[in-house]
Amino acid sequence: MVNYNMAEEILPELPKELERYVTRPYGGLFGNAVQIKVVEDIVADPYSDYRPKDLEEMTGASAPSIRGVLNNLTTLGLLIKDSRDAQHPVYRPNLESKKIVALTFLAYALADDRNGSEYMDRAILEYYLMELRPKVDVLAVATATKYQYYGMTGDEGSCTATAQTRETGDKKLIVAAKEV
Repeated sequence: MVNYNMAEEILPELPKELERYVTRPYGGLFGNAVQIKVVEDIVADPYSDYRPKDLEEMTGASAPSIRGVLNNLTTLGLLIKDSRDAQHPVYRPNLESKKIVALTFLAYALADDRNGSEYMDRAILEYYLMELRPKVDVLAVATATKYQYYGMTGDEGSCTATAQTRETGDKKLIVAAKEV
């Protein structure tokens, strides 16, 4: 079992050659190119707005390099460009992008491998509970002593039916029914 109390947690010693990657989401996995530096920054803080000038300072890259990366990441759907002020556009991570979600899971996986933590597992569980479960859970299951299904009527004396139902306004639509 992992101890989640950070004050008491003893982490494995990190080799000296990897120390420079500790604060980067991908721990050096993708190298040192300008685009990966920008991706690391947006994944590390996906709720911030980014201006080209800020990214130039954060990455140490030139203005033309940053413009090219921002255009590419916008085309790929990782960023959304807000150009209400054409002279000073703002870029936001596209939180609807599955690529951002996957890159976040990967960043957690690398931290887990390094620290022996379970951040990725918890992030996947939270993603399932918040995003996927509502899409796949059964909305309702009903039992009835009387039912009508494809024009046939049954009652408690002959059989009972269970039906999975879905609310459609003020009517109930039978999605599936089965005799039991």
